[in-house]
Amino acid sequence: MNEGHSGVIVAGEVPLLRVLLKMALEDSGFDVIAEAENAEGLMIECKGSSPSVVIIDFNMEQEAIVRLIENLLDIDPIVAIVVISDLVDSQTEAVLAAGARAFLQKPFSMYDMTDIVRKVKPVY
Repeated sequence: MNEGHSGVIVAGEVPLLRVLLKMALEDSGFDVIAEAENAEGLMIECKGSSPSVVIIDFNMEQEAIVRLIENLLDIDPIVAIVVISDLVDSQTEAVLAAGARAFLQKPFSMYDMTDIVRKVKPVY
């Protein structure tokens, strides 16, 4: 593994959802290295810890989430970004076009979420 890239950052406004995502990831053998409750916090965490995967569960407008994805990829072009949302299919294309590796529509099972993280996690 390349030094500096490891673990998962879980980002979302709802503390309970962050805890559930973190527990499911850790139960599946992933190392959750940080949590963020907003886009600014996520940017700071990504600059400081070089995660291999970032899970984003923010209730944001499509333009804002696309900008966030682009900003994260500016920091680290290799990071795998998974976007969780309950929004319509049109957003799926936009986030994937912006560089996200996967889009997970709510509601979803924790198994589906960990399976997607396993699939998108970069191999160094």
